[in-house]
Amino acid sequence: MLVLLFAIATTQAQNPFFEVVNYRGAFAPSPASPWTQGWTNFDPQNAVYPAVTDTVTAAITANTTWTSGKTYLLKGLIYVKNGATLTIQPGVVVKGDATVSGGTALIITKGSKINAVGTSTSPVVFTSSKDAGSRATGDWGGVIILGRASLNRPGGVANIEGIATSADTEYGGGTTPDDNDNSGNLKYARIEYGGYIFATDQEINGLTMGSLGRNTIIDFVQCSFINDDSFEWFGGTVNCSHLVSFRGIDDDFDTDFGYSGSVQFALGVRDPNLSDQS
Repeated sequence: MLVLLFAIATTQAQNPFFEVVNYRGAFAPSPASPWTQGWTNFDPQNAVYPAVTDTVTAAITANTTWTSGKTYLLKGLIYVKNGATLTIQPGVVVKGDATVSGGTALIITKGSKINAVGTSTSPVVFTSSKDAGSRATGDWGGVIILGRASLNRPGGVANIEGIATSADTEYGGGTTPDDNDNSGNLKYARIEYGGYIFATDQEINGLTMGSLGRNTIIDFVQCSFINDDSFEWFGGTVNCSHLVSFRGIDDDFDTDFGYSGSVQFALGVRDPNLSDQS
């Protein structure tokens, strides 16, 4: 098993996003506790999650809160749209239905927001609907967040691949991008068993970030057993930190179309027996 650790060092004068540290790599030396402690899971296959309490089948078009103590089942492509904000409280488990023809995913459209903020002891978990012991890469799609920041594509816009082209799958700010755009906050969260195959060589990632602006917060996020890239940035300026990619099929961290944000503190754990066969 190959483990990749990295941190990008700079001075605050050069980029105030970066935390200045006195060590090399992604982790402080012992006896400091690793930042992965508590909220990550390196054996998600055997995790036992609570039974479903609520099923979501339709688009979310008004501000909505998913509350602690509940487990939500997503059936199909669930869009958060019309400027709505989806708030997900600590400890919530969101299961992507692995039996839906056409795939399941949570898609935050341009102008809408996700505020999924767990804690180090009670993370938000996005995972497969299958029982422990039977989960597999590509059981469901994953989490897609779309914004209005810069994109190096003709016209400054594009659509997420694999899903039918529509206004709900478009990202990028066009000819007037907003690099300070805010698509919400994803913090202390896990995404497991994503990467549903929508078409040949067209799987979405664990966390897909389409033109996210720098006022979006992506921090303390783990993607595990993803059937494509764990994290992929398509353009945008969002800064991200404390990312964990665990035993994905394709890239741990992938960038396209002029991503110009910054990433600090990341861990990639590879399995030599898992790879992208395409």
